[in-house]
Amino acid sequence: MRSTRRKAEQDPGAGGAGARVGRPPAVSAQAIVAAAIELGLDTVTFKQIADRLGVAQATLYRHVPNRDELVRLAAFQLTLARRLPEGQHEHWSALAERYAESLFEAFVAEPQLIAELSRGRLGPHAEIDILEQFLDVLTREHGFSAEEGAVLFHSVGMLTVGAASAAIGLKASIQNGASWQQLVQRTLVERDERSLRLSRRVLGRVGESSLLIDWRSALRTMLAGFAAARGEMLPPPAARRRQ
Repeated sequence: MRSTRRKAEQDPGAGGAGARVGRPPAVSAQAIVAAAIELGLDTVTFKQIADRLGVAQATLYRHVPNRDELVRLAAFQLTLARRLPEGQHEHWSALAERYAESLFEAFVAEPQLIAELSRGRLGPHAEIDILEQFLDVLTREHGFSAEEGAVLFHSVGMLTVGAASAAIGLKASIQNGASWQQLVQRTLVERDERSLRLSRRVLGRVGESSLLIDWRSALRTMLAGFAAARGEMLPPPAARRRQ
C-alpha cells in the first residue's frame, strides 16, 4: 500500500488524467495578484485564476477574500510598478520621491488599502518586488548598502502612509459636508477663548490645500537628513534628475 502511494506521488499521471496526488501546489496572494494582472483585471474571475494556478477556487479565498480586494491589491501593485526606479542620471533622492508619490497616489485613490494595511492583509507581497528594484538601484548606482537602502525605503513608506491617511481623512470630512477649517473653527469656539493660544495661532494660518502639500516638505526634510548622514548636501529638486 505504501509503495503504491509513493509511486502515485512520484508519477502525477498515475491516478488518471488531471488527477492531483500528494501535496497541492503552493499558492500565495502574490501569485494570485500576478495571475489576475496577466489575465486582465476588467474581466478576470476567480475560476480563471484557479485554473491558471492549478488550484481549487476555495484555495484562493484563503488568501484574497473577494474580487474587490483582489482588484485593489492588483491596482496598488500596478500603481507602484508604473514608477519603478531606473536610477540613471538622477540623484537617489529623486528615486525616493518618485516611490513616495506613487505610494501616496495609490493609497489616496483606494482608501480601502489603508484598512487592508491596518488589518495586516497588505503584506510583503505587495511591495517586496518594488523593494528589490529600489535596493538594486541604490546599491548599484549610488553606493548605498542594502541595509541603508532598506531603512530609507521603509522611512519613506511610513511618512507617506501617514500623509495619505491625513489626505483621505480631509477629503472624507469635505464629502461629509464640513471642511477641515470649519471643523477646526467649531472646535476652537467650543473651547475657552483663553485656551489653546499657540494652537489657535498656528491653525489660523494653515489652509486645507497646504495639508496635502506639506507632506512633501516633510519628505524632503527627511531626505536631507539621510543625505547629511552620508556626508552629502541634498540638491535642489530641479537639479536632481540631471545628476
